[in-house]
Amino acid sequence: MIVKGTKGKPKLLMGGYEYYRNNSRGSKTYWLCARNRYMRCAARIITCSVTGELIIKNQQHNHDTLNQPKTEIKEKSLSSSPKTKDPEH
Repeated sequence: MIVKGTKGKPKLLMGGYEYYRNNSRGSKTYWLCARNRYMRCAARIITCSVTGELIIKNQQHNHDTLNQPKTEIKEKSLSSSPKTKDPEH
């Protein structure tokens, strides 16, 4: 699915990953993983607007998908007793 990114540029969403448009030549559009620049992810996709063809050049990502949480939420221990007011004061 192609959507508009935060800066208004086209972004391709596929398999839980985001891709940005790197280049276009004729009917082909070349997409790079959105985390290519800071994580050096080498995943790439080529789309063809005439035939609707989707060519996956490399689908090996070195990071998690967008749907997976980045950090785990740790539950606080409930073993500590709740504070009670001192009845004498």
